[in-house]
Amino acid sequence: MTFFQALILGIIQGITEFLPISSSGHLVIVPYLLGWTIPEEQAFPFDVLIQFSTLFAVLIYYRSDIIQITKSMIEGLKTRKPFSTIESRVGWLTVLATIPAGIAGLILKDIISDAFLNPQIAAASLLFTALLLFLSEKFGKKQRQLNKLNWKDASVMGTAQALAVFPGISRSGSTIAGGLLRNLDRKTAGQFAFLMAIPIMTAAGVMSVIDLLSMPEIEGFFGVLAVGFVTSGVIGFFAISWLLKYINSHDLTPFALYCAVLGIGTLIISFLSTPKVMQSTETDINDPITISYQSSVSWMVPDMQTCTNALHTTVPILMKSSESMQNPPSAAIHITYGELKDAAPYTYQIGMEDFHFVSSVNNPAKLIPTNLIRRVVSGDITTYKDLFDECTSCANTEDETASIKIWKYPEELSLSIYIQQMLQYSFSSASYIAPTPSHLAQVLKTDPESIGILPGKLVDQGLRIITPETLFSVPVLAHSYEVPNNRLQKWLSCLQEEINK
Repeated sequence: MTFFQALILGIIQGITEFLPISSSGHLVIVPYLLGWTIPEEQAFPFDVLIQFSTLFAVLIYYRSDIIQITKSMIEGLKTRKPFSTIESRVGWLTVLATIPAGIAGLILKDIISDAFLNPQIAAASLLFTALLLFLSEKFGKKQRQLNKLNWKDASVMGTAQALAVFPGISRSGSTIAGGLLRNLDRKTAGQFAFLMAIPIMTAAGVMSVIDLLSMPEIEGFFGVLAVGFVTSGVIGFFAISWLLKYINSHDLTPFALYCAVLGIGTLIISFLSTPKVMQSTETDINDPITISYQSSVSWMVPDMQTCTNALHTTVPILMKSSESMQNPPSAAIHITYGELKDAAPYTYQIGMEDFHFVSSVNNPAKLIPTNLIRRVVSGDITTYKDLFDECTSCANTEDETASIKIWKYPEELSLSIYIQQMLQYSFSSASYIAPTPSHLAQVLKTDPESIGILPGKLVDQGLRIITPETLFSVPVLAHSYEVPNNRLQKWLSCLQEEINK
């Protein structure tokens, strides 16, 4: 996402958040109509966060009302008369009205996230918003004022707000329409609609911040977020003032017509064209996801399978071992050790792995200091008796013939290259070769004379670390030549949690 895109979307959000024409729908449809391809992992949290920005516009605009309502609620609790004043009653009814949307947001979060990538859903939802606005103007009597607000009004408007978790269904439009259908006058419906938006917008904003902090390489996204955040908040403040003045003396029919025209127009364009973004979405939905992994990280396969099972998806996730990711890619994601500077176009660091010199629990070696391990690996010390003579606390043996078997990995394996770089000394030419860390782990368990370098995740009860400290740590990376789709992002997040446990 560029700064220009963030600026335009921030302006759109600020204008449309409080007008009954759905800000979320515009945030989906406008990039679609302009041909912008915004990465999926940025689109949803960006949209929700700039909506969070407009919350501050509400807080500033209604600051005196919020303070008075809060004081009245606290005083009502102290006197055990929580509904004794209009202000306290409005406060508790606001809490009641928040519950439906809160439940809907938690239960439908994944579906909502996917809907933010589908302009057709947003367009159809705009038509629903248009229908709500039209019905509210036709059948609402607009007679009751704020002092007549009751729990039925709050329940209806709260349910209407729950519908607005989907992009294209306007939060302000649906809640104001719900109030008008309950025969509230326009001013009361508008005021309560904005007040009841505060808790749900706060919750959505906090969740979006959590999602953002879990994003790989989030630092590069902060500037774009700041542009959208500030712009939407400033524009939103003035939009509130304008709308409240407007609805006091005008009906909502023009907004209904606007939603209908935009929704129908977007649906027509989407059916007449096949833009790349739509083709990509169809591929994401229907095609299997292939994940390749370097043999060096085959110890992660159980964690990969755990995450595959956790998604409960009908779309298969296929895993295969591959030493390199071909171009054009044969897999959606390739898991390997590496460095970000040597990365594919889209690369995410999902963890760090510590490496140690390891042996069987029956091996004569104990803890071997760095200076001696260098001599052992290079072939200067070849038997456990020689090691014992050099350092009595490093080995325990009476067998003068027991040889130290050093294991390394194939030269062409990238892990072998990293080991040479980190240790800065060579292995003896007499060293044995293990194709992967997983194979070496099995060898070390069965042969008490062998030692080798293993990732910490493979060290279990049958193995023992024989170096006093971590040799080195290597980043675990996920490479892709395309932006990972939403499902793959969830899989990577799950894998990150599993390997960092």
